[in-house]
Amino acid sequence: MLGQHHGVLKFLGKYREAGLLLLRASVGLIFILICGPVLLSGEHRWWQFGSAMRVFNFHSHLDWWGFLGALTGCIGGIFMMLGFAFRIGILLAFLVALVNAIAVAHHEHGLYSIIIPIEAVIVLVCLSFIGPGKYSVDKS
Repeated sequence: MLGQHHGVLKFLGKYREAGLLLLRASVGLIFILICGPVLLSGEHRWWQFGSAMRVFNFHSHLDWWGFLGALTGCIGGIFMMLGFAFRIGILLAFLVALVNAIAVAHHEHGLYSIIIPIEAVIVLVCLSFIGPGKYSVDKS
């Protein structure tokens, strides 16, 4: 029984690069879907997004921080999806995810509220080690 499943798993090994492309594109798309509407919504939404910076004792220009964070997340997502300047894109998305994880950990008091932000940070760190794979624009 176990031998039959091993053949299926071995077959999937041929699609390692396609799996990496799917992961890279999915994570990049998630960042675009989260940060894009913030970027296009205007100052009030930028202020809400930037309010996470209060954790770092930044209490002014939260709209600017929110705009910068949304722009950073979108650019990081685009770079990830394309595989262009991949590790720079990962770094940009990582900064947004890390600020989010710290802000959630600071304000929420349950383990379950912090799991998803920590997962995003872990996936981004792992992708930075793995690299973009062979299906990328810059083929680095």
